[in-house]
Amino acid sequence: MNAAHWRHMDRLAKPLTRRETLAGLSALGAAATLAPLVSQAAAPAARAIDFHHHFNPPFLVNAAAQNRVGGNGGELNWSLAYSLEDMDKAGIRAAVISPSTGFAERVEPAARGPMIRRVNDYGAELVRDHKSRFVQLVYLPLPDVDATLKEIEYGFDTLKVVGAGFATSYGPDYPHNPKFAPVFEELNRRKAIAYFHPLAPACCTRVFTDFPEEANLVEIPYDTARTVMGFLLSGAFRRYPDIKFVFSHSGGAVPMLAGRFKRLTQNTDLSKVAPEGLDAEFRKLYYETANANSPPTIAALLKFAPVSQVMFGSDHPYVSDVDNLADLRSCGLTQAQMNAILYENVERLIPALKA
Repeated sequence: MNAAHWRHMDRLAKPLTRRETLAGLSALGAAATLAPLVSQAAAPAARAIDFHHHFNPPFLVNAAAQNRVGGNGGELNWSLAYSLEDMDKAGIRAAVISPSTGFAERVEPAARGPMIRRVNDYGAELVRDHKSRFVQLVYLPLPDVDATLKEIEYGFDTLKVVGAGFATSYGPDYPHNPKFAPVFEELNRRKAIAYFHPLAPACCTRVFTDFPEEANLVEIPYDTARTVMGFLLSGAFRRYPDIKFVFSHSGGAVPMLAGRFKRLTQNTDLSKVAPEGLDAEFRKLYYETANANSPPTIAALLKFAPVSQVMFGSDHPYVSDVDNLADLRSCGLTQAQMNAILYENVERLIPALKA
């Protein structure tokens, strides 16, 4: 649950005091004077696109009320109005939307497929009602492969989605598991985007028995790393060359561990899975920066991957677009690098988003 969001909603619900009213009038006067400066400051983000922007339909949140992300009482922690407000405040032109990973995975298995279809239809309504602001990733009912193939067909052919969204793990199974091969064969045939959002993995959420939520936060970047390494070692990146693989949170732990993994496997024959070397495989992937755009993290990512493979993300509503942009701007990037990350790379990946 995003505490900052609830504080924001509380402020909206309370009447203004006289002091707050006077302060607001004073601020309006100052804003009029500074308007040209504010406009110039916001200009670099005016075309920005958020690749990691969640929508949480209330019926899905309620169905997964025991999920940590959804809160204990199934409270709604997202609204369309809040989404658009956050984007406008930050100067975000458009967003690639997907539901929060973890809600559907905690719905009873028998209800999961119909629930995910309802979520995808809900997302399509958002896109239809706000064509200039949103495009959609189809959410998938894995580990049910047959239902997933039907949802891919429905999403791409009927809803006209721009890609497919995955969790980094499904219980004990990771996406490189051979039983999921038909799903990636179909996405490869469609030359589609496959976007991976981490979950706290089934293996490790009890590592800190006294601090379960903190354990989740530690494990989430490592689950992304497990997914990337599973794809790499199984040869999936070579087997599905036409899939555009995108990984959340600046690749999780991958940029920090890639050099170590490369050194420790230097005497291992990886020619079948990485004939041009590990670095070449990693550099083909895409990474979005949500909640992982502090100066040390971005420095590591850009030493690891070319800027052409990096896209801006926010993890809305759990962290705001404004905060994520502020973090990215603190990294000392050039304007050319900022433009590439904020909109050029995603416009190349998803031509429908070109301004």
